[in-house]
Amino acid sequence: LGVVVNDADISFGALLLSFLAPFKTYNSVVCMLCLLCAMAGLFTLAAMVPVYLEAVIQLQTTDMGFVTSAIGFGGFAGQFIWPGLSDKIGRKPAAIGGFIGATIACYWFAQVDAGVMALFVPLFITSFFCLGNIALITGPIATESAPVGLVAGTIGMVVGVGEIFGGGGAPMIAGYVAGTSGMGSIMNVALVGVALGIVAALFLKETAP
Repeated sequence: LGVVVNDADISFGALLLSFLAPFKTYNSVVCMLCLLCAMAGLFTLAAMVPVYLEAVIQLQTTDMGFVTSAIGFGGFAGQFIWPGLSDKIGRKPAAIGGFIGATIACYWFAQVDAGVMALFVPLFITSFFCLGNIALITGPIATESAPVGLVAGTIGMVVGVGEIFGGGGAPMIAGYVAGTSGMGSIMNVALVGVALGIVAALFLKETAP
């Protein structure tokens, strides 16, 4: 079985091996783990924060909407500021620092029990670092770690693993935790996710020139 690409016959087996090549690259695999952690934090917050704010903090719907908007505003700032900063300080230090910042801010958010701005600020900072690290990992680090000729495929694999196991799995776990331990416990899922990201990022190899 073969396909024709640029008039050259490529066997199905060779094509499959090319797709699996990112899994043989050390830094690409670490990128997948880091992205899984970052997305576990972000998607848990995005999925559960509105319910958490209304059910646990007991905010009015308008106030809940304002606080939740911190995820978008923080992420917007983080996605261009944090990868840009990594050009100056290095990819690995930025990734580690981003997870540390997200962990501290997520813990801070979980401790606040009243006040719209008091909730908005730590949620903004958490999103800033989570989405900043997501942009850093899927952009510069994944690109610089990719095997020759497989940049797009490597980015796709890194994002795919992060989306499935982080973006898909973490909210499911958070829902289970909410059902068994109460809504007040769901922030622990996001906190554990970004905290584990610190450990994963320690294993990255620096890729910036």
